[in-house]
Amino acid sequence: MGALAALFVVVLAANLLWPTEPMGSAGQPRLPPGVSPFPQFTMGLTLHAVSVDPNANLSLRLLLTSLQGLVNRAGVELYLNVTGVAGNTSAMLSYLATRFNVTHDDVSAQAAIDAYARRASSLVVFDPSRPESIDIGTMIAAHHDALLVGPDLAAWMNQSYGLPIFLDYARSSWSSLDAIGAYDRALRELYPAASTTLLAILPPDRWAIRDYLYATKTFVFFHHQGALASPFETAATMRILEATPRGIPILGWFPSPTLTEENSFVQMASGQGKFVVGVQDVPNLSVLTALGRNETHPQVAPSAVPKVLENKTYVVVAVPDGDNLDFAAGLMRDRWSESVRGTMPLAWSLNPLLVDLAPPLLDMYYETASPLDQFIAAPSGAGYLYPDYAGAGDLAPFVNFSKRYLDAADMHVLWLLNAFPASEIPYSAATLSAYVDGVRPEGIVLDYDDQPKSRDMWMQAGSSAVAPVVRSTHFWTTDENVLGKLGPAIATWDNGPHFIWLTVYTFRFDLQDARTLVTELAGQLQGNLEVVRPSEFFGLLRQDFVRSAKAQFAASEGNPIVPLLFGSAFDSARARLRDTDAFLAAGDTNSAAYAAYLALEDLRGVSATEALLASLLVLLAGGVVAFLAQRSSGSGGSPSGTIRPGVVLLVAMAVALLTFALREALEQNFWTYPMILIGIGVAGIHRPLHRFLGRAYPDRSPIAAALLDLVFIALAIRTSVAVPLALVGTLLVLETSLARRPGHASEILAGLTFGVALGFLGGFDLPTFTGLAVLLVVATWSIRGAPIPESTARRPRALLPGFLLALPLSALSVAFYYSLALRLQVQGPLLLTLAGALLILAPTLAVLGRRIVRLNPSTATSGAALALAAVFGGLSLLTEGAVPTFLALLGLLGALAYAALDAMDAYEGRGGNLRRPLAVAILFLPLIVLFFRLPPIVYSLLIAPLPAALEYALYAPTVMIAATALALALFVGLQGRFQARLGKDYPAEPHGGDDGP
Repeated sequence: MGALAALFVVVLAANLLWPTEPMGSAGQPRLPPGVSPFPQFTMGLTLHAVSVDPNANLSLRLLLTSLQGLVNRAGVELYLNVTGVAGNTSAMLSYLATRFNVTHDDVSAQAAIDAYARRASSLVVFDPSRPESIDIGTMIAAHHDALLVGPDLAAWMNQSYGLPIFLDYARSSWSSLDAIGAYDRALRELYPAASTTLLAILPPDRWAIRDYLYATKTFVFFHHQGALASPFETAATMRILEATPRGIPILGWFPSPTLTEENSFVQMASGQGKFVVGVQDVPNLSVLTALGRNETHPQVAPSAVPKVLENKTYVVVAVPDGDNLDFAAGLMRDRWSESVRGTMPLAWSLNPLLVDLAPPLLDMYYETASPLDQFIAAPSGAGYLYPDYAGAGDLAPFVNFSKRYLDAADMHVLWLLNAFPASEIPYSAATLSAYVDGVRPEGIVLDYDDQPKSRDMWMQAGSSAVAPVVRSTHFWTTDENVLGKLGPAIATWDNGPHFIWLTVYTFRFDLQDARTLVTELAGQLQGNLEVVRPSEFFGLLRQDFVRSAKAQFAASEGNPIVPLLFGSAFDSARARLRDTDAFLAAGDTNSAAYAAYLALEDLRGVSATEALLASLLVLLAGGVVAFLAQRSSGSGGSPSGTIRPGVVLLVAMAVALLTFALREALEQNFWTYPMILIGIGVAGIHRPLHRFLGRAYPDRSPIAAALLDLVFIALAIRTSVAVPLALVGTLLVLETSLARRPGHASEILAGLTFGVALGFLGGFDLPTFTGLAVLLVVATWSIRGAPIPESTARRPRALLPGFLLALPLSALSVAFYYSLALRLQVQGPLLLTLAGALLILAPTLAVLGRRIVRLNPSTATSGAALALAAVFGGLSLLTEGAVPTFLALLGLLGALAYAALDAMDAYEGRGGNLRRPLAVAILFLPLIVLFFRLPPIVYSLLIAPLPAALEYALYAPTVMIAATALALALFVGLQGRFQARLGKDYPAEPHGGDDGP
């Protein structure tokens, strides 16, 4: 038993690795409040526009940008006029001359070098074979007023201008270091003389912004990020982030071939209290930052007449990605020049930091805007960070910092973005409240996600302010996708009003595409659609909260049962509506909308409770009928109808702990998901482990397996890399235990569904994990002895009964689909509660059904149950309201559970062991969760554009579940006919289907 004691110790140690909240570093300095991180340079008398040959190589471009940085640091005189960068440098130069009275002339690159090269002290020569030498060379040159050149220009510059070579990277001690070592040395030796308010990450071949990095003496580095980064590169990035002050911007960007790089780096930067300013191809920042500073930047005033709420669908058409200066200077200008602009309201996201970093770029848009254009702050305020990932003590200073810049840019609507986990992006209430209090926006829009899932719009309260919040619906791939995903939502709508924030992926679509889509959508709504500005949108949304709350309260008041059974919640809603009227009388529309929203939440809670009570009444009626049926038959329960708490506890605890590990993996970024698939692929390892434990602990292998499983689960919670171990451990403990204490079909089904419900509903904390671990140990402690010998006959295949056993887990879709949220008229955490209730109630209903009907398992009964499930799935598309929709879902999932019981009994009757279908179902569990959590847009993005009808089905889960049930019913029916012809139909249960034990 010494090994068992050691396993206990490992379990305790693994629990100490439980994930904790990121902590800030008390030793790091912070950007002082009120300080701009962007130094301001002084304009010279004449701006010399240097014509850069489009074919100029990297060496010449770096020479010119370092020369520009050297000159402009003392007084702005050089401007690079070059093609192939973000924005039109010639058009910008003309704008500077007109708007800021800048005097300029045109000079050649040679003339500029002749005129200014001797201001430099020396040369720094980079090594083309060592890309990091460009970044290191940029910093060394900036610190010593040198020029950065390649070896092809070094000798010419030395001979022509008498500039000595201060450092030749290839012949220096730096060349003995790899890239990580070079940046580490730079952090030690160069950073102490660098800017304390700026940091940069930039691929060495990107040259356009190096004039600004040189002029400001910014520390610049480049390591790969995301899935392709080695652990050593990630650690090196963290060393730089940890060594630099909090609250500062990180200029630059990086290649993102796997789409994981952005999420990874912004998460790390946010955790270290920093934010990203995406820019790598905008030249002349040292010029742009010198003009228009400390000026006001008012937006074009809209109509002063507020809109009156009507029965319409109100839509905002929004342009994202304005946080990135490359987009703002480049592709956004193309979209800005389209003829559609000025003919329909548009929301344009921009980075409010342009107020200091590049005011002319901001003014260029503001001064040409129409009254239909409104600018809003791009994610996530004054710079790009993930607010929920900010380190301790970092968010409040950043929000205050953002407030300064939003006010300066006259922006009143804010866009937020958290890390993208390939599911609905979560935002903590504390984060949203911090923005509400700190910025006091007219409204907040969340993320670039596919579509809302659990909640679409709400009022968020801070400690001293309130603001409406809306989730975005994205136009990512095709018109068919947008129309398909809005279709299930529209099918639940009344006459209105309704609200859609439509974000257009402008790297694929232009404004005309957006107009065409809006026209198609208006056609589906019989023209009852209006495109509005963001400020109008949020004003109308406030009005609609008041309207909706009063309408739903009146409907509930007309139902005599609601005030009687739910008097407390009903009285609370009534009191909140009285507050709403008082706030409206005082002219406080924000507080009125918030009070109305709280009344809606009270009424939604009543609806959810009504649904649960109605389902419980159904189960109670089923229990009474089952009891009467049992008494009339004069027999006990069949094995499939008998539930022993020990087996249920065993399966439920093992599955709940696995679900804990899956929750942690699913809440990480999407690049961790392949570990789940790897886990499914290697899960068969549990079989040789089972045999090994059987030999090592012939009498106590279940408890040994349980302890090993706890170690694996704890490690998987700590790191997603260990998720395969969690799957292996779960299958191992179930294999070793059920081989000694077999479970009946009803016990297996109840344990699986109850465990998933508990795993998703349980608190994700150490006490809950410990409680589940203790119960798993308790469940396995009394299971001893050798495994029960199995029949040597050929075992039937477990795939079909295992898949049918997994199908009732489709109840999880309730928590992840907007169309179901609308039909249930419930939003937020209550949806997960309803999903958990269905996971428990549906198999219970199926067990009662088996007691009542008492049919032998056969292809006919399985097919009939699956066909009934398809019928209930169709009915769920016709229902609206919590009670009827929940009952339809209960019927759908209960019928699926009945089919699973029938299939497992038949499988056991053919000589199979039920732990095999359970193992199959456990392997399907993560696939089902992934399928329901992943935005359906993934299939259009990664596979192929789909017709609107298929897109519709992907966003309406009951369509998919019902279609699957119908297909399985046909398959089972055909299989039964084939077997009947061969005389091999399912045999009867050993007890003839009666209720004997």
